[in-house]
Amino acid sequence: MKKGIVISGIALVFGLAALMSCSSSSSSGTKTFPKGFLWGASTAAEQSEGGITNNDWYIWEQMGKTPPVDLADNFYNLYAQDFTNAQAMHLNAFRLTFEWSRIVPNKPANIYAPLTSGDVDMAEVQHYKDVVASLAAHGLAPVVTLVHWTVPQWVDNPAAYNPTTNTFTDSSLGGWTNTQTAYAFSQYAAFMAQQFSTTVKYWITENEPLPDTLSGYIMGVFPPGFSNLSDLTAVTMPNSASVVTVVKNMIMGHALAYHAIHAVEPHAMVSIAENSIFASAISGNTASAAAAKAFDHAYNLAYLDAATTGVFDNGLTGTTNTETHPEWAHTLDYIGVNYYNNDYVVPAPAGFLKPINALPCDSTIGAFISLSSIGCPAQNPSETQGLTGILVEYAQRYHLPMLITENGYGDADPTGLGRAKYIVQNILAVKNAIKQGADMLGYMYWTMDYDYEWTSGYAQNFGLFTVDDFTRCTVPACGGWSPTTTTDFTRTPIQPAVDVFSAIAAANDITPTIMNQYGQ
Repeated sequence: MKKGIVISGIALVFGLAALMSCSSSSSSGTKTFPKGFLWGASTAAEQSEGGITNNDWYIWEQMGKTPPVDLADNFYNLYAQDFTNAQAMHLNAFRLTFEWSRIVPNKPANIYAPLTSGDVDMAEVQHYKDVVASLAAHGLAPVVTLVHWTVPQWVDNPAAYNPTTNTFTDSSLGGWTNTQTAYAFSQYAAFMAQQFSTTVKYWITENEPLPDTLSGYIMGVFPPGFSNLSDLTAVTMPNSASVVTVVKNMIMGHALAYHAIHAVEPHAMVSIAENSIFASAISGNTASAAAAKAFDHAYNLAYLDAATTGVFDNGLTGTTNTETHPEWAHTLDYIGVNYYNNDYVVPAPAGFLKPINALPCDSTIGAFISLSSIGCPAQNPSETQGLTGILVEYAQRYHLPMLITENGYGDADPTGLGRAKYIVQNILAVKNAIKQGADMLGYMYWTMDYDYEWTSGYAQNFGLFTVDDFTRCTVPACGGWSPTTTTDFTRTPIQPAVDVFSAIAAANDITPTIMNQYGQ
């Protein structure tokens, strides 16, 4: 196998332009991004670490529901190499996951009690301590996610679900249908905060709780695999749960974890990573305008409203019965924003997503219903304009700092030019939001290396770096191919994207040279 590369002499031309820009900006005091702005890359345990065999996704894979993961891009063993590459790119932050199923492999005797040494795999805790120490050695601030969609099998074992009795045949909790999951999660969060209080400042309790709900509890394509496309308030799942129940349990889990982390470290910065779709109305279409408003409330705002005010809208429409949970209020120190889509929104046909009654014109929905049949235009509006729009909306509604925790390009891009333009134009969108009053903490690109992309397997490459043997992935899900110990995991930078992002991070701004070449 080839040795892993270290970026050297990245982008001499761009680097010089960056230094010139940095020098002139410093003297004039006109630099757009604040001092300490976080420039980073994001990863997730299941998608990058590989080798995880005791979470719900592994069971899902064994059931034949998704392509195999195997070693992913082997981040578990090659993290120092990735951090060296990130440091060479002038990045100062890195997002990763502490995999819950590694830390707490078996169900604790009392999920309401603090974790004991018998509950925890301390070798895995030490592994993550080594990872965080390596981050510090490379000048990278850790942004830690506690649950990035996957949960331990004792929390959710989709193979043990009995649809006839609507119960689980083992002792698993049933995922987020069960309130007990929220309490178990908070004990895990408390333990990890105790272990990392002096080394981790930025915490993300849950990654994309709404897409997690959409994929696992509405469309049934992720574990636990429940399908509830018709009515989000109907009690159809185990533990007498509806989709709304699942969302509430996730909010409860976040709030409990927030308080647990702050009990250990009052100055910690704790949030969620909110997948945000800018909901656009079709021009001149009043029905689309109403649908866009309804979708924006249910998808982008309902969770954030509950975590800032403590008020939850049970109907997800903004006009129905609400309930107040004071313990949920003020449990966001910042808002983590994952952003990929600016979608037109149209009224849902009968039988879809009551009571929201709205559907985004998104390829995810297109897998279930013809988008043209429900009035979707052939093309959605500008993604970058939507990023500015969602950041400004959040800034005006919540008055909290924000961190772009994911934003990435996964389209086919043999030259790398599209990825470079994507990075520049989305960072420009962040810059425009700052000009309109958004308080931004940083921008983290998804993702560092070619990785596993859930039901797409290895068919999409979002990485700043490709992985040499992954280039064989030319068909959907790579024909079932997955990386093993014989795979060549050499990281190779995708140019000019890596050079461009490196120069922006070095200059703490988009230099005129880069703007002229990639900003249009």
